[in-house]
Amino acid sequence: DRIFTKQDLTEDVADMLQGEVESRVEAALVDEEGPWKLIAWLEGVQPPFESQGRLFPTFGLSLVLNELRQADDIRQSIPQIVARAIETEHGHAERAIQSLIDRTDEGLQAQIDERKDSLDAFFEGQRDSEEPLRPQKAAEELSALIRLPLRLTGEQNRQLADDPDRFKKWLGEYVEAQMIALNVGRIAGAVEHRLGQPFGVEIEASDWDSAARQILSASQDLMQRQRESLTAQVERDLEVLLQRESGDEDSSRLRLLLSLSQGARTIFDQRTHRQVRQVFNRFNYVYLGAALLAGRTSEDVTDSAMQHLEQAEAALQTAWGHGEYARLSQTAVRLADFGPAAQAFGVERLNEPLTALGDADVEQLIQAIGSYILNEVKRQLLLSSITELWVDYLTKVEALRVSIGLEAYAQRDPLVQYKGQASQLFQQLLSDVRAAVIGRVFAYQPRRIEITPTDVAEVAAGAPAASTGSQPAAGKKKRKRH
Repeated sequence: DRIFTKQDLTEDVADMLQGEVESRVEAALVDEEGPWKLIAWLEGVQPPFESQGRLFPTFGLSLVLNELRQADDIRQSIPQIVARAIETEHGHAERAIQSLIDRTDEGLQAQIDERKDSLDAFFEGQRDSEEPLRPQKAAEELSALIRLPLRLTGEQNRQLADDPDRFKKWLGEYVEAQMIALNVGRIAGAVEHRLGQPFGVEIEASDWDSAARQILSASQDLMQRQRESLTAQVERDLEVLLQRESGDEDSSRLRLLLSLSQGARTIFDQRTHRQVRQVFNRFNYVYLGAALLAGRTSEDVTDSAMQHLEQAEAALQTAWGHGEYARLSQTAVRLADFGPAAQAFGVERLNEPLTALGDADVEQLIQAIGSYILNEVKRQLLLSSITELWVDYLTKVEALRVSIGLEAYAQRDPLVQYKGQASQLFQQLLSDVRAAVIGRVFAYQPRRIEITPTDVAEVAAGAPAASTGSQPAAGKKKRKRH
């Protein structure tokens, strides 16, 4: 009910934002991969936006801008910042590739051993069997056991029938070679997809250790070529961009950083059979932003993030206020025509003509309009999030009610278990609502909020009256509907 009745929801959403940021920061700083995930989450929560002709950065980009402010020559400092961003991104990619290789190494031997055990069981069963071994049927069974394609030559068929031990040894080597080749192909394809380019060299998969070293070496060589190419492109593009961006203030520097991080290429669209221009990210500042968090405490990071998001909210409020003021001022005559936002001036001034407002009053009105719209955005988000998640919560509670009786089989009291699990579901609901609201509040594009003029006393004689578009023009008849 408070969502409908409470006029100002700023403190409620601020508390939700504080709790979500604190929990995210605490979890991020204890995990090796946490800082970049935190920066990426904050960029998703609050993307860059334009306010009064100026770009407002994300939290990660604000950290990069702080580094850039300390530099004297922007022509030298921006390429250095970009080089650090590319280096940190490639460093993260190299660690991810090494982790992928290590995980594959752990599972590869288990996969090979599992298939070899199946082969041992098969040949042991054939020794105990009184029926003669049929090579064609046995080959089909063996292919199903090892889960690999198996095509035998005539010589191998004879060997399978006459010398099973020798054939089994060959088949074990075949399984090992095929599994290594299969995993090498998968890893190489995944790495090439991530880096956006092929290695340009053939990976020899004779044994796993050698193949793993080749993949890592090929990845490092490819990233080195990409760094050299990107560095040359950035230096060339920066000269062109500096002809229209001075780089003297933060908004201009942010435009330079964002422009340099994006590239454009012409591709052939298979669906339309036309050449289209595609914009893509050449590199990312997320990992550099994560590196700039090194050595900072969770309290410090939380305070910095909250301060940044509060400034972002103020900039959004101003942007929405200016936009709505420009729209309403085209038809508004008196202060009351700006709706509930005009209540900030007091009831006694609602009939005041718009032309009588000074610059300070106009700015106050713009902020009041922005505050009203932002508050309505928060109200809409809360209502929509609760509506969506409440149904899921009730479904889960009903499923819990139906299945809770099974707890008795485990010698647990179903009533106690129901209370505990239902409480956990409700806490999860609150957490999900908080995450949903915070995840949309800065990136939300609200539908136009219709502001109804406030009803006040009649305007004094001689003062202009506000026009209403709903009344028919004088002297015209209303069209009859048949």
